Amino acid sequence: MEQTGSRKSWEEASLTDDFIFSKTFLDPKITLELLRRIFPTMTIKGIKILNSQQEIKTTHGAKSSRFDIYVKDYDNRHYDLEIQVENNHNLPQRARFYQSSLATAAYTKVKNYIKANKSFVIFFCCFDPFGLGEQRYDVKWIIENYPNYTYQDHEKSVFFRYY
Repeated sequence: MEQTGSRKSWEEASLTDDFIFSKTFLDPKITLELLRRIFPTMTIKGIKILNSQQEIKTTHGAKSSRFDIYVKDYDNRHYDLEIQVENNHNLPQRARFYQSSLATAAYTKVKNYIKANKSFVIFFCCFDPFGLGEQRYDVKWIIENYPNYTYQDHEKSVFFRYY
């Protein structure tokens, strides 16, 4: 089936296509396997929520988050899977924004802060997101004078160079 204009034919479509990305990772078996491979030291028993284009609004007038794929596992850890085709040079800020949106969803009025759910933002980029030549970048907070100290805010962002 040939298409004209800016539409790709099915033969040219890949994971960088929003439709293909969503359809692929809405399959719980594929997404569970992907998460297990990204985080091999974590035990991920299963997935209980899997949504495409999940929107989280915080306040009136504020920018809302729209996650490409939103996942919650059996241990209530939250994951946002994103495909990034173009380099707009704003990934650290986007990751921060998505993490704050996941945090908003993780806290309830009566829940103690220490019991907040762990959250992970995962970007698959069609470019090297930091220009350092790596295939994978794991990002989390540190205390500057104590980089080996584990700062336990339970947030982590992971960036993959995909191409």
